[in-house]
Amino acid sequence: MLDADVKFVFDEAALVITSGGRSYIVIGDLHIGIERKLREKGVNLHNASDAMLKKINSLSERFDCKNIIMLGDVKDAILNPDAIDADSIRHFFAALDGYDVTVVLGNHDAHLGEIIGVKTVDELLLDRFALLHGNRWPTQEAMMADYIITAHNHVAIRITDKNGGAYTEKAWLVAPLDKDVAGKYYEKFNSGIKLVVAPAFNDLIIGKPINEIDGKMLNPLLNNKVFDYENGDVYTIKADALGKLNRYMKRV
Repeated sequence: MLDADVKFVFDEAALVITSGGRSYIVIGDLHIGIERKLREKGVNLHNASDAMLKKINSLSERFDCKNIIMLGDVKDAILNPDAIDADSIRHFFAALDGYDVTVVLGNHDAHLGEIIGVKTVDELLLDRFALLHGNRWPTQEAMMADYIITAHNHVAIRITDKNGGAYTEKAWLVAPLDKDVAGKYYEKFNSGIKLVVAPAFNDLIIGKPINEIDGKMLNPLLNNKVFDYENGDVYTIKADALGKLNRYMKRV
């Protein structure tokens, strides 16, 4: 269970946290420019960047909040984007003028700071919260927080209904700490800390079902089982509490 300072947003891959009397909208894995990659494969799609801007504006109005935290992979290009994608990124952040935006850098965000004029960090600590992309180990200070919030995994879950039909949808994962494993990597930690893993904010990315394990997780905290994700709680973005992930595990 989460507490009152952490709220999933119904039907959106976004959450709102409250820290120090301020609220923050938290999103991750925007992957600006991914539709160009898909067009090269013959898939013609809408402009996902404009759709994401509309959602951010809607969330801001709904929660009366101008503070945005982006959990990395803002751009889709891993290294330097081409000129068209760079212009799209500049346009996107220019449209967020008036917001207080902090970007937690992800593995796709090389050279992002050269393109945009917003704050970029590798890890963000806000009182009870530590925010990372999810591709690197948290610092010792982050492990003392109440929550570590990451993106990177593009969390989704595959569900089979009673008639045998199956579908995949975006989901949230909230995993408890395995204190024995954590002790192998950290001298100190908050034994009650929870890991919250977000789905991708970009509507074009559903993600790979987290309950269909292929032997490797992207996040080192999950891959090394510092957090016991199989006994973690899964929530769809439509606010369905599905219970423990191990109920849905399918090993492949």
